[in-house]
Amino acid sequence: MILLYLLKVSACTLIFFTAYKLLLSKLTFFKLNRIYLLSTLFISFAIPAITIEHQKEVIIHQAAPAQNIVYSNDNGFEKDFVGDEKAFIKLNWAQILEYGYYFVIAGLLIRNLFLMGYIGRILKKFTISKHASIITVKSDSKIKNCSFFNKIIIDAALKNDERALVIKHELVHVNQAHVIDKLIVNAVACILWLNPVIYFWRNEIYSNHEFLADEETADSADKKQYASLLLQLAMPSNNLINSFSKLPLKKRIMMMYKKPNSNLQKSTYLIAVPIISFCCLAFVNQKEIVTMKVVAQKNAGKKDIVSVNSENTISPDINEIARTAANRIKEDTLTRTNHNFLSGVADNNLGLNAPTENVEINAEVKKLNLAKDLVLVIDAGHGGQDGASKSQSGIKEKDLNLKAVQILKEEAEKRNIKVVLTRDKDKFIPLRDRLPNESATAFISIHHNSMPRADLKVPFEGIEVFVSQLNPNIKSAEQFGTDVLKSLNQLNGIEVRDSLKNANLLVLRESKVPALVVELGNISSEKSLAYVSDEANLRRISNLILDGFLKFSKS
Repeated sequence: MILLYLLKVSACTLIFFTAYKLLLSKLTFFKLNRIYLLSTLFISFAIPAITIEHQKEVIIHQAAPAQNIVYSNDNGFEKDFVGDEKAFIKLNWAQILEYGYYFVIAGLLIRNLFLMGYIGRILKKFTISKHASIITVKSDSKIKNCSFFNKIIIDAALKNDERALVIKHELVHVNQAHVIDKLIVNAVACILWLNPVIYFWRNEIYSNHEFLADEETADSADKKQYASLLLQLAMPSNNLINSFSKLPLKKRIMMMYKKPNSNLQKSTYLIAVPIISFCCLAFVNQKEIVTMKVVAQKNAGKKDIVSVNSENTISPDINEIARTAANRIKEDTLTRTNHNFLSGVADNNLGLNAPTENVEINAEVKKLNLAKDLVLVIDAGHGGQDGASKSQSGIKEKDLNLKAVQILKEEAEKRNIKVVLTRDKDKFIPLRDRLPNESATAFISIHHNSMPRADLKVPFEGIEVFVSQLNPNIKSAEQFGTDVLKSLNQLNGIEVRDSLKNANLLVLRESKVPALVVELGNISSEKSLAYVSDEANLRRISNLILDGFLKFSKS
């Protein structure tokens, strides 16, 4: 999140600025101070943007070999709901705050651009004459005795000796391109507007510019006369121009008369090295790249090793394999103990029964939540305002979906499979609210196709299974889908596509557990609709889906 990044940047600026105020701000090495203030400002933005990757290898043993995964090239009909969801989507306060932050940044940047235009208009109004890079303005001009980019603005009422001192001072600003520093720090102040440190940082850069100009000007002028002129011409400060004399002046005059520090004290700037190191340790992003080696037992003494890479945390595939091993151990245990032992223990996450014993597969994955019963989350697609399609006789897909999941739940409960429904009545649920908890074993969203013959020359009228190849957990989803498809292919009376289909659907793409969308038939076809409207057929389909689910959970 961008706000977290900016928070880290602000923390870095606080550390660097504290070191500057305590150790460097009173030194007379003004050029080095300028380098420090600018470079550490860039470093503050760079450190939180750095990501360091760490490699880690985890070996997981799996008894069953991987199956070949086959995809169909046909396009899918099912699409995410794109209607007016404003009334149903919960207010995302984090996103609102983020957009509000960007709005303020844009406002501040526009303000700076407006000020630059304002300065240009004032100069145009009060200009008396122009000579090379010097602009002479009337005495009543609000902008005078200053520099703006490569232009020096002089009050026409100044005496010749005063005029010479002002020009010499402002030439330092122009020649050393101090306006670039000002533009940079003002842009940063717009970005970090909520960070109070950046305003102090900006003032230090402005002050350092004046120290640099005063140092060079005072070398060839009488310091007393020069200090007197500073007091005489003092004006309120402006963020975008380099004024000859800005209030307050006490520190400038003190630094002008201060004895220069010895070169030995330049070693103080080495303090930046441990500070940068500390900020790197504290604010550099850490990413763990886990290389998982799955050892699949094929037959006597022979093993295949498959490597999979995952970022940040252990891949969801590992969760599946670990859960498989846990289930295998749990089944062996249950054969020797009373099956009713599990019935009284409540699952903390889902409100379901779970065993009390903790099963560890190996030291590498001991933190994974392994001792969970099988939990199948079933989603009745669409609902409420999202009615989806209708059959020719007016039957709504959302109603067929709800009827199918209710039967699927009934059949699952007969097998003591724990089921959670995303909806049990006709109501609208945003897609993200349908996504299952990570404690679930798998997720199935039930739908029905609706493709009239006008859309396709030969419409597919049977059952299809979808996964999303954009999901990082795709390997487990493919295995799950393949097991369900193989089981469904035992059906008679309706065609079942014998290959998976890929679909960019939110519930598939962003699910944290293996997820499928199952299209139970084409309700634009009277034959298909008649088949899936028969309760006996729905119970047969439900049991075959559950067969595939159980096979997947035990593999």
